[in-house]
Amino acid sequence: MSQKQLAIGYDQFMPRPLQERIRIFNEISAENRAQLIKTHVERWLAANRPRLTHEQIVVVEEIIRSISPKWYKIERDFEKAAQEVEALRKKAEAVFSRQEVMQIMSNRADYVPAVEDKIN
Repeated sequence: MSQKQLAIGYDQFMPRPLQERIRIFNEISAENRAQLIKTHVERWLAANRPRLTHEQIVVVEEIIRSISPKWYKIERDFEKAAQEVEALRKKAEAVFSRQEVMQIMSNRADYVPAVEDKIN
């Protein structure tokens, strides 16, 4: 898979073994990477919303709004992107456990089916 090929969708990407996900993630476009992470966080929020506090929901919604292809571009300002991600991670760690933060903010997290898939 190269950056010139079609994008991979969340449902094709996340169920794959971790090492395969890492390989694919490193080969796809910055836009596709951002979309995968954004979809994951949106699904995580939808699946967990009933048990979350208002403050937790606000943090996750901020993460969703902040996810950007610029974080994943090779020619990015690494220091600036790292600072943005770290600031969000700290906000998340203030209201979630480390394990939950990893499940929210990582391409190494568990696959989250769409909420409508869980209903059927």
